[in-house]
Amino acid sequence: MPAPRGKLTDLSELGAYVLAHAAGLAWGVIANPFIFRSLVQNYREHLQMIAIAISIVVAVVVLLIFLGLRKLFAGAPPPPPPAAPPVPAPKFTDGPELAAYVLAHGAGIAWGAIVTPLIFRSLIAQGHPAYSLALVGFSMSIAVSVVVLLIFLFLRKAMAGSATN
Repeated sequence: MPAPRGKLTDLSELGAYVLAHAAGLAWGVIANPFIFRSLVQNYREHLQMIAIAISIVVAVVVLLIFLGLRKLFAGAPPPPPPAAPPVPAPKFTDGPELAAYVLAHGAGIAWGAIVTPLIFRSLIAQGHPAYSLALVGFSMSIAVSVVVLLIFLFLRKAMAGSATN
């Protein structure tokens, strides 16, 4: 089940990805402000390292949600035709797919640790109000999720192709 045969992705996999990342985005909007409010007061000098650690943990949880939803949405494999050997059950994931996921999300986390603070510092210096910063953050999260998805899909396809050769 790691990659649809001959395709970049399919509708059930996209649905699983969108729902899993929506859960990650909801975590970022709902839980992160509470977490970071207390961290800013007590651990200001370690804030970026803590943010990266939280991003990694959320990426792992999103991966597990994605894999579980993808398996759930895919359903059972089709029954084999008569007199055909049994169809093996689809795998939950494999090495190339996990490597593609880690690399794609590593790029997203690097963006969040390096580029996002620069963008927000610039916007704050220009005097943008808090509500516009929230909209920018939300929009950037969605854009980064889409880019990470595309990186993941293309890396997975490239790695799966090199693993079979």
